[in-house]
Amino acid sequence: MSWQLRCLLACSFAFFGCDSAEDQSCPPGTVPAQDGQCAAPKVGIHVSTVGFTPGSPKLATYAASASTFVIRRVDDDAAVFPDGAGPVGPAINATDSGEPEVHVVDFSDLNVPGQYYVDVTNVGKSAPFTIADDVFVEPFHAAMLGMYGWRCGSAVSFEWQGTTFGHGECHHQDGPAVGGWHDAGDYGKYTNNGSFALGMMLLAWDHFRSKLENIALDGLDQSNGIPDYLDECAYQLGWLLNMQYPDGGVSDRVTSVNFDGLAVMPEASTAPRNMADASTKATADFAAVAAHASRALREFDPELADRAEQAALAAWQFLLANTTPIPPPVSGFTGSYGAGNNPDPDTDDRFWAAAEIFETTGDSGALTAFEQAGNSFSVDAYWDWDNVANLGIFTYLESAREERDPKVVTRFTLALENTASNLADTAAKHPYGRSLGLTYNWGINGTSARTSLALVEASRIDPDNARSYLAAVSLQLGHLFGRNFFGRSMVTGVGNAPPLHPHHRPSIADGIEPPWPGLLVGGPVPATGAAPPPPATQWTDDENNFTSNEVAINWNAPLIYALAASLPEP
Repeated sequence: MSWQLRCLLACSFAFFGCDSAEDQSCPPGTVPAQDGQCAAPKVGIHVSTVGFTPGSPKLATYAASASTFVIRRVDDDAAVFPDGAGPVGPAINATDSGEPEVHVVDFSDLNVPGQYYVDVTNVGKSAPFTIADDVFVEPFHAAMLGMYGWRCGSAVSFEWQGTTFGHGECHHQDGPAVGGWHDAGDYGKYTNNGSFALGMMLLAWDHFRSKLENIALDGLDQSNGIPDYLDECAYQLGWLLNMQYPDGGVSDRVTSVNFDGLAVMPEASTAPRNMADASTKATADFAAVAAHASRALREFDPELADRAEQAALAAWQFLLANTTPIPPPVSGFTGSYGAGNNPDPDTDDRFWAAAEIFETTGDSGALTAFEQAGNSFSVDAYWDWDNVANLGIFTYLESAREERDPKVVTRFTLALENTASNLADTAAKHPYGRSLGLTYNWGINGTSARTSLALVEASRIDPDNARSYLAAVSLQLGHLFGRNFFGRSMVTGVGNAPPLHPHHRPSIADGIEPPWPGLLVGGPVPATGAAPPPPATQWTDDENNFTSNEVAINWNAPLIYALAASLPEP
């Protein structure tokens, strides 16, 4: 489909402004403008283009002078909220997007299921959205297909919105380490990030099992007795188990020396691939997630659970015998994840491992290791693969084991409540609902989604304030699905005007027009220079733009967690 035709289609949505008569081809992320140049799509009203559950906060944002609004039903354009024209919120200076006057529309009291749009006087109409208990079921399925599509070793095939996606068996040159998920837009596999992503997926299972255990997912074996959600987790676990050496240490990664070209499908990626030596960072993350997985799988596959637990204990013994960090490889592999001349410390990884070993086995040495290291860690709002301590803290706080030190429990409980309260307050005040406020980084969309883990954990530990914590989770989903500076969904195949050109090799190389669905792109990355533009504006829908338009499993996993939190109870 040409960019001219895309523009014509986009113009059918009221929030896009295009010059449909302009016969011009524009680069990704832009559309023809009236002056004959290419420009970013013009967005009037920024709202979640997926929608809302009935009891959640419902907000929209626009950058223009103050006006009035109504919510209209899509079917007949009837005004359904409020009874008359409603006032918008006061003017806000949105410094991270460089917009001096931004207003927020609040229609949280509208809880009747249906399809609607926001109509702001002298501004325009928003993209349509849905209010329903099950509004996040389809996005959840898409995000899970994103993980399934990352499978390495085996062939995959699935359909989304009438298009079939798939790739053949791949990367058998990985030797004993065949399997698992490709890491990002490339085909490397990294134990640190792979364990981290799986850890977040398993936490979703712990917290939302009742919502997840009966969901059927495309492409999975419905006859093996393992719930489909957990079965996808088991696929990644199987690869991780194959990464362990006989002495208990775990290989840091499996990659080629150089990245494949962009137009290379997984089955056409035939360059030699190397299995790295063990690092203590990889071994600790492996120990943590294997121990966690053994608990989750115990009732469904006792043999796999036993194997995972024994592997976790072997990795733990390797860590006890190697107290001096063994760094990731410096050369001969792709990717960073702590590699290089200044390797990332492994203290947070050991901390997470200690919590999971203790919870799985009751090992007193692991408990001591965790509690003695506890003063070095807190519950962080901003965290990623290089700081996995939060996962250990969440497991420790959820433990029912009596051996825990009450003082340590209290300290981490207060830290969790403080962090979650700050996240919720920031999200409520930010014009686009971001829990991280003015903070931006590589993969910020994933980081924003990841705040949902602390928010939900706080709702479980501090039920008196659960409503505000869970409201902030809803605001993060709203931000990712359209209530952002661009007014666009940040997840391929989901919502209105989603990314069309992610930095994702199968999407580029398969010869199919739409990209693979269910992939959360990284999002705005601050520019450098003497006078850089506002950080919230620094995203382009361009397959060559790996800094802000790549996809990765450690971004999809927290998106899946946030979506799971928002699914209806069966």
